[in-house]
Amino acid sequence: DTDTPYTAFVAGIGSGKTYAGCVRALNASLGRIGNRTIPTPNLGVITAPTYPMLRDATLRTFQDVAQPYIKSLNRSGMVITMNNGSEILLRTADNPDRLRGPNVSWWYGDEAAMYGNDVWRIMIGRLRQFGQRGSAWLTTTPRGRNWIYQLFVNDDDNYELVRAASSDNVYLDRAIIDAWET
Repeated sequence: DTDTPYTAFVAGIGSGKTYAGCVRALNASLGRIGNRTIPTPNLGVITAPTYPMLRDATLRTFQDVAQPYIKSLNRSGMVITMNNGSEILLRTADNPDRLRGPNVSWWYGDEAAMYGNDVWRIMIGRLRQFGQRGSAWLTTTPRGRNWIYQLFVNDDDNYELVRAASSDNVYLDRAIIDAWET
């Protein structure tokens, strides 16, 4: 985990990106980002490109990771309430203007290369809960030199790019990797 305010984990399928993003979201909801303590209860946002992706992948992974810490999931409002009172808004990025409004401590964007770069600008503007700059992290499969590449491949200490190959996931059966490579 990193203390860098903005992080992108760009890696191949099956590399554990969503899992890593969800672990970081859980830690943030509990008051820890990297080595930094943040106030709790806090408000965070998890986004995915579409509702089916949010429901079928990101939310399922978060529930697997965080189950003992989840107090409730309101599916109609798409809000998770944690045992410590922190809340997580589950939203899609398919209509970026709907992301405007809340003051949040953190944001996790899954499969972010499928977002328009306006999502980044809107969400960075939300990172202001408690009058403090919040943190954002993205996970995504590579999609060329898009807006994520342009933003994260620089010498700015506020941005960190982490890369991995599918084969770097030691928990993935080697037969799966071999099948992908044929």
